[in-house]
Amino acid sequence: MRWYFVEVEKQHEEDVLELMKSSPFEAFLPKKQRYFKKQELVTWVERLLFPGTIMIVSNFPQAEFTKQFNEWLSQHSDLSQLIHLEEKEYFFLQEDERLFLNSLMNEQRVIPISTGVLNEKQLIVESGPLQGVESRIKKIDRHQRTAQVQFQICGQMMLLYLGLIVKQSD
Repeated sequence: MRWYFVEVEKQHEEDVLELMKSSPFEAFLPKKQRYFKKQELVTWVERLLFPGTIMIVSNFPQAEFTKQFNEWLSQHSDLSQLIHLEEKEYFFLQEDERLFLNSLMNEQRVIPISTGVLNEKQLIVESGPLQGVESRIKKIDRHQRTAQVQFQICGQMMLLYLGLIVKQSD
C-alpha cells in the first residue's frame, strides 16, 4: 500500500477531496490538531498537515498509478483547474515513512495533541502520539503549544509542527 502525494490548489483541498469521493481512488487529507487563541477564545482546531496536497492510497506501482490517475483526471476537466498534473510521476511515502506517519494519526487521519512534562530540561511525553518519539522532537514552543518533529519524507528531512502541551514538573 502506498500513499501518493497529489498537489492541488491551496485553499481547495477540501473541494478536491469531496470531488475525489466519486473517483476509483481513495483520497484523504492528513491533518493535525493545533492550539488556537484569539483574545478570550481558546480552542483546538484542525489544520492540514501538508497544505496544497491530498494523499491517495493505492497498490499500483508508481508508473502505473501515474498512468491510471492521469487517465482518470483527463476525463474530468472540472478537476484540471484544481489538481496539478504530474507527467512523469507522483511522489509517494516510503513504507517506513508511511508507517511512522500512520502511527501518529487517529482513525480520522488526524494527529491529535500530545501532553508532556519538562523535567530538568528533559521532555517526557505522557500521552498522545508523540509518546515514545521524544528523540525526534527538535524544538518546543510552549507559547504556541507546538513541537518541531523531525521526519523523513520522500528521502528528505523536514520538520512537522505538531501540537504539544508541556507542563513544568512539580
